Amino acid sequence: MLADLLFQCIEFAIQTVILFGLLWLMIKIQKLDQRFEFSFLGVLGAAALATFLNLALRIILEHFIGLYLAAYIAGPIVFIVLLHRVKKVTGADYVDALFTVAIARALLFAINLIVLASLLDNLQARVENPGEFEAPAPAARIAPRAVNPTNAPAPLTNPPVATVPPGPVKPVPAQPVVETAAVKTNLPAQSPPTNLVAPPAPAKPAQNLARYFSVKGVTRNGAHSSATIRSGTKVYTVFLGEAALMQTIDGPFSVRFSDFSEDMVTLEINGEQAKYPIPRP
Repeated sequence: MLADLLFQCIEFAIQTVILFGLLWLMIKIQKLDQRFEFSFLGVLGAAALATFLNLALRIILEHFIGLYLAAYIAGPIVFIVLLHRVKKVTGADYVDALFTVAIARALLFAINLIVLASLLDNLQARVENPGEFEAPAPAARIAPRAVNPTNAPAPLTNPPVATVPPGPVKPVPAQPVVETAAVKTNLPAQSPPTNLVAPPAPAKPAQNLARYFSVKGVTRNGAHSSATIRSGTKVYTVFLGEAALMQTIDGPFSVRFSDFSEDMVTLEINGEQAKYPIPRP
C-alpha cells in the first residue's frame, strides 16, 4: 500500500511539472503573461489541480466502470476545469485560453507516449534474455530407462528333440491307412504388439496447473499494464490481454494475462481462469 501511494505521488509531481512547463511555454508564446490578471502561482495551481483531478477520477472510476471508460470520462472533465482556471489566471478570452490548454494537453499526451515507448523497449530487451541474470539450474539426474517386458524376445516353441540311435527294424502288420490333416507344430510365436499408441492423457484442470506459476508483481499503466510471472527458474513479463508460452516440468503451457484488480491477478492457463494474489512489498 505504501509503495502504491509513493508511486502515485511521484506520478503526480512529474505530471504537474510537465503540464506547468507546457502551459508556461504557450503563455509566453502568446504573451498572455503581460496582462494585469496574470499570476505565476495561479498557473502552477491550475496545473496541479488538473493533474490531481485526473489521478483522482481515474482511481475512483476504475473500480466502477473500468480503466478504459474512466479515461474517456476523466479527460473532458479535466480539460474543462483546466480551461476555466487558465482563463481566470491569465485574463485572456476563451479562444486564447482554449488554444493554450488544447496545445498543452496535446503535447503532454505526446510526451507520455514517448516515455511509455522507451519503457516498453527496455522491458522487451529484458524479456528477450530472461536467463542472463539467472543462476544455472542444477543438472537433473537421468533415471535408467525401464525395460519394457513387451519387447522381450518370444520363447522358442520348438525345442530340439533328442535323437534316438537306430535299432533293428521289426516288421509291422499292415493296417488300413487313414488320411488325417497334418497338424502344424511350427507355428510362429505371437508376441504382443509393442507399438501401441497410448491414449492421450486428459487435460489437467487449471487448479492443478496453477501451482506451476506465481505472480511476482504488477506494473499498473492503464491498457499497457504488465504482470511479472515466475515459472520454475524463469521469469516472464506479460502485458494485459497478451499470452506467453511458459515452460514447466510437465511441458509448455499458454498463459494469458486477462485481468487484474486492486489485489488479484486473473490468468488464463490453457483457456481456464486462475486467480493469484498480488504480493505486497
